[in-house]
Amino acid sequence: MKNMIFPLFASILIFNIVIYPSQSQDKLKQEVTVTAVEVPIRVLDKRGPVKGLKREDFEVYENGVKQDITAFEIVSKTIAPEAVIRPGVLPSIIAPGKPRIFILIFNIFDYSQAVGEGIDHFFKNVFRPRDRLVIVTEDRILNIEQGQDAAEVAACLKDTLKAYKSFSTLNITRAYTELSFNCDRLLMLLQGVGGKSDWYQETNRFFDDYVRIWKEYKRQFFTVDMGLYQSLIPRLKSEDAEKWAICFEQRRLFPKLKNEGPLEHELRQLLDSRVDPNSQVYVRTIKIKQAELQSSMDLVRDFPGDRLRDLFLRSDITFHLILMKSSRTLLSSDLELTEVAEDFEDCFRRISASTGGTAVFSNNVLEALKAVAVKEDYHYLVVYSPKDKSGSKERNIEVKVKKEGVEVISLKRFMTVEGPLISINDFKSGAKTISFALKNYARVSSNEGFHGTADVGIVIFDDQSKQVFADRKTLNLIKDETRISLDFSKLRSGSYFIIIDAFDRMTGGKDVYSGAIRL
Repeated sequence: MKNMIFPLFASILIFNIVIYPSQSQDKLKQEVTVTAVEVPIRVLDKRGPVKGLKREDFEVYENGVKQDITAFEIVSKTIAPEAVIRPGVLPSIIAPGKPRIFILIFNIFDYSQAVGEGIDHFFKNVFRPRDRLVIVTEDRILNIEQGQDAAEVAACLKDTLKAYKSFSTLNITRAYTELSFNCDRLLMLLQGVGGKSDWYQETNRFFDDYVRIWKEYKRQFFTVDMGLYQSLIPRLKSEDAEKWAICFEQRRLFPKLKNEGPLEHELRQLLDSRVDPNSQVYVRTIKIKQAELQSSMDLVRDFPGDRLRDLFLRSDITFHLILMKSSRTLLSSDLELTEVAEDFEDCFRRISASTGGTAVFSNNVLEALKAVAVKEDYHYLVVYSPKDKSGSKERNIEVKVKKEGVEVISLKRFMTVEGPLISINDFKSGAKTISFALKNYARVSSNEGFHGTADVGIVIFDDQSKQVFADRKTLNLIKDETRISLDFSKLRSGSYFIIIDAFDRMTGGKDVYSGAIRL
């Protein structure tokens, strides 16, 4: 397939969106009240969870005002149910457990055999027919077609994850190549003859490119899309199910200049040797560029750790973390692939500890999953009915425990989710077409009836990880369900990967659909 054909396809396909509004209509709720607030609480000492506390051991304050506790529950759960079977109780008489929801988060650069073995183990030994599954990778929901049995689901997930990672890493691999080429070019200039008259322009351009490449890498792998999690997790809160998140976090590598590499050596010599006033101005500019690059690698500063932790806490989701190393290498005399963002990983560790999960550092994903499955999450669930039931305010929560020498981990803030959360539903593909429905978006009353507004973006990649279609439109939503259909008759038949995102302009709600398709 010739790459230059695709832009022509895109220009044709943009005008083939057909919208089918449904016939029913709901009014948007204008007022929200809060009748009960659930606060999961974990009490820890040096040995681990403190067990056996009672309702009278807890006090809850909202915005400084003491609240009356209306319900109290002790929760003890593990992913592997056999891990909590009490001595003397026969497994055959234990009641079946609740349905479970698993959020599998793949923050990995490389798909590896170890990850595949972990997926196989999960579906063979952990996943049950009643369980539900949400797959997230690089802040996108990854949709897989549910097979008839767990093995088919596992195979579909592995194939889809491989396809996704193949195109998600393509640009970064190209960036590595570009950076290495830039190093070689600058080194040749600095080592050349003729007084290095162009040293400033070329060095300045080199660091500009370096910062650009790093920021693109950071955007793809280190920027948490809070909009996605704020849309996804509240949907799960009302589900009567145990909720677990397992995050597969691979230590990220990024090429940095070697301290003793030829280019770094030449740069130090050059900057130290320029002592005349005019050159000193250039030297200061280059040093500012170097400092900017170093500063931009401070990832924790912008990481929404507390907000993300509160989302998982509020929905009573236990967050487990599996940390892995990457085996990727880069051959360069001036660059070395260096692990970055250890502090970034610490933010995930704190989320895991706060929600009763565990963090395991191992490239043996299968064994790490076994350790995660038997980790007990023991905590208390306190419910109070707020004296101020208004939904349009932030509630700052403080929990006090009548026990000395313990650490109390609990929900600190509670914000009411107002209005519906937009969702992408009923996706279908085949015969050179795709279709899907938008639901649960907000609509407001006007002289012309009820209407809402949403931005919808669609991107498609072929089996060679090349983008073959991209479009974004703002839609006026009149009914409570809007069906969208696109025709791709100009594309060849075959396997593709699609990403759809929908953003509700009324509420800020967001949903993302992505997965492998055939056209």
